[in-house]
Amino acid sequence: MFKVENKYSHYAESVKIEWNLGKRCNYDCSYCPAEIHDSTSQHTNIQILKNTIDELTTFKNVRISLTGGEPFVHPDITALLHYARPKVSWINVTTNGTRTKNFYVDMLQRYLDHIVFSLHFEYDWERILDTIINVHSTSKNKMVLVHVMMINQRLNDVVNACRRLSNAGIPYALRPIRWTETHDIFEDLERYSKEELAFLKTENHNPPVNTIIDENIECNVNDLLINKTNAFKGWTCHAGLESLMINWDGDVHRATCRVGGSLGNIYKGSFKKPTESITCTREWCTCAADINITKYTS
Repeated sequence: MFKVENKYSHYAESVKIEWNLGKRCNYDCSYCPAEIHDSTSQHTNIQILKNTIDELTTFKNVRISLTGGEPFVHPDITALLHYARPKVSWINVTTNGTRTKNFYVDMLQRYLDHIVFSLHFEYDWERILDTIINVHSTSKNKMVLVHVMMINQRLNDVVNACRRLSNAGIPYALRPIRWTETHDIFEDLERYSKEELAFLKTENHNPPVNTIIDENIECNVNDLLINKTNAFKGWTCHAGLESLMINWDGDVHRATCRVGGSLGNIYKGSFKKPTESITCTREWCTCAADINITKYTS
């Protein structure tokens, strides 16, 4: 393997912003690190968020993916999406699915190009799954993807959820849990049983193809995670050119991996966009948002 890139060439000509809108979340999943979620953090002021949109749209072809925390607990989320919609080319939100079906259908109709539901089995997952299926069947915009967060010791629930999603025609990706701080995929996968590892194989999920390997092999970014072919240390990567990550406090990095350090704070006016690629220094590329950023080796 010598090159990984997004299947859609126009992505390399745009900038995808992975924007952690805030730490506040109505869930407290056992595997979610404290640095990205809590139930007490203040929501960022809407004017700061709008100013950030204005700053981002100085770049060509901006695509925004809102994450958290839980983005839809922000009291001004609708106002932010209304402001952003005419200014950016593509908007996605990743959510835990705890709002109502009508809310999500309205979001897909008015503001969103795409929505990712994360299905967490430590909570009332069957109710959330019902909501997701109802949203997909009702909405005219069918751009829905489900991240099935495959926690261990819940295989029967995971299999049931995947079967229901498949029957409903909804694409989903099995997401192995990243327990270790370093996201060591070998150590993380050791927590799964043989039966769980067998189900985690790529034939047991159906996410859309979005990645090209060595200019001719097509797959999804999650396939690289599951098959442990996501080691790019020493490779040249276009993180920072094709992507940026905004932390909950406004600190900006090239991608969710944070390779290369801080680029300044966009909320405080000190952010500067990089102009050159970077050499990867991490053992593993562990975020689906980062894996198919253009990267190559000799």
